[in-house]
Amino acid sequence: MAVVRNKTNEVIQIEREAKLKEMEMSVVEKRRRLSWQEDDLSPREVVGCWVDERPLLGDKITLYKQAGKYYLETWYLDGCHSLDEMLSEEMEEGIKLEDKGGNIFGEYFMLTTDNELKFCNSTNCYYTAKSDVEAA
Repeated sequence: MAVVRNKTNEVIQIEREAKLKEMEMSVVEKRRRLSWQEDDLSPREVVGCWVDERPLLGDKITLYKQAGKYYLETWYLDGCHSLDEMLSEEMEEGIKLEDKGGNIFGEYFMLTTDNELKFCNSTNCYYTAKSDVEAA
């Protein structure tokens, strides 16, 4: 049995070492996603960079392609960061990009043939991010 402390300094007993290792692995995985090695960066192709200029946002978005897969990296105005693998589907308008982890709201991105990044849902595309020429 392992003993760990949570944020309020309460002792939590973990009955199985396997569960503790599972918890540790999720932290390791999160850190791995945030800290790419230089070797990992070299084969990545930057598809485009955009800024979400809607009120109270200002997120910086970069779309990468590596080994035939798309990755969407977002730096939020509050300093938070996300990196998500995207599922891609060729469409007449461009490339439909959906979070591999899924989206309960049915939202997705559309990378148009003109390299615009549109935010869409099942009804329509409701916002186009501004191209970030400084990041390009």
